[in-house]
Amino acid sequence: MVDSSFTEREGVPSAEQSYRGAPDVLSEAAALSRLAEFMLVEAKISALREETAETDFPQERLYLLRRAALSDRLALEYPEVEQFVVEALKTADRLVEFDRARGSHRGPAEPGARIWANYHRGYVRQEYFYREKIDKIK
Repeated sequence: MVDSSFTEREGVPSAEQSYRGAPDVLSEAAALSRLAEFMLVEAKISALREETAETDFPQERLYLLRRAALSDRLALEYPEVEQFVVEALKTADRLVEFDRARGSHRGPAEPGARIWANYHRGYVRQEYFYREKIDKIK
């Protein structure tokens, strides 16, 4: 499978720039597992109370971003494992779809920008890069 996200594009942070200082993949996988479990429990509690489950938009987006970034990192580290590459593409697509539907993004290029055509993993890197910069300022 050919992945155009390995092509360098002007203005897009590299994977090295984006993931510098990121938790190791095992720690991140464990953190994402805990976050997913927490989100599922919240949804089940709402259902038991017969409440309309309101999605925590920032938390859901953060989960999608971190999941896509983890998948991208695994695909970069193990490009011979097709499952990792496919998962990176799928999770990147999910983040782009989520952000398009809600008009959300932190980086300079919107999820619908032409630069991301066939390059959704690059969008993940941009968003992770800018998430890190914003979090460090706070």
